[in-house]
Amino acid sequence: MTSSDWIKRLEDFFQNNELDINWLENLENFCLRYDLNIKHLTEVLNDPKVIPMIRGKSFEFTVKDYLSSILSEKYYVTNPRLNAQTGLNDIDVSIINKGNQKKYSIECKLASKGSFRINLLGDPFLKIKCMRSRTLGEEAALQRSKVTGISFQALMIHNDQYTAKEFDLVITSIANSFFKTDSDGLFFWSPTLEAQFFLNNLGVRNQSEAFLKMYVAKSKNLAASQINEVRCTRQKCNDSNCNFIPNYPIIYFNRSSGQPLFPWISLDKIESLLD
Repeated sequence: MTSSDWIKRLEDFFQNNELDINWLENLENFCLRYDLNIKHLTEVLNDPKVIPMIRGKSFEFTVKDYLSSILSEKYYVTNPRLNAQTGLNDIDVSIINKGNQKKYSIECKLASKGSFRINLLGDPFLKIKCMRSRTLGEEAALQRSKVTGISFQALMIHNDQYTAKEFDLVITSIANSFFKTDSDGLFFWSPTLEAQFFLNNLGVRNQSEAFLKMYVAKSKNLAASQINEVRCTRQKCNDSNCNFIPNYPIIYFNRSSGQPLFPWISLDKIESLLD
């Protein structure tokens, strides 16, 4: 390949991926800053322990870009990039109303790997992996108890769970629920025949389209309470209104239309949950 061919290839790459011209320089600086050998970067990123973290973080930016493209001009969207602190919750994405400056905090969570199922009634469903990446230790629980007013005992029982008040909305992509794991521990796209029928009903033809099939729910509608009829999953919890979100909230779908059932809605209808 000639030098002119390489230049044309790079130009096409940047244009097709809408990348800033400084992208390569930024990547090189990142590797230098953290002593990463850029020659082995692909192998590092392709480690089974690393992939879920990268995909989860990348999903936050996917959500931000998608929301920016569909929301009306009265809103703007940011990735706050806050540092997680003891007793405080990191915000993945924020929506801000330009008029009244009201903020909506969003937690971005991918579907649980391989979780798509059809129940005995014929209803499709899948699970969302919605738990803390860092389990609360005693010190963090004490600090959070002071900030939130939730008892230390309750926080220790639910030390890997969120409360409904920590963010306003949860956004998910369904793609992970159709993945399996190979002998090396790597994910690969492998929907069953039942899953393929379900995806066809949604108009989804491939992995990329499944990844962009996103849904949103209010956090208060996912939390354990008698009003929601959501049960707490912790045996040691005796509070039917504890308001902790189960580790794996479920999205049920209408078997005929493929539409999600309450409290989930398609992400393109998110403005109905704002204001």
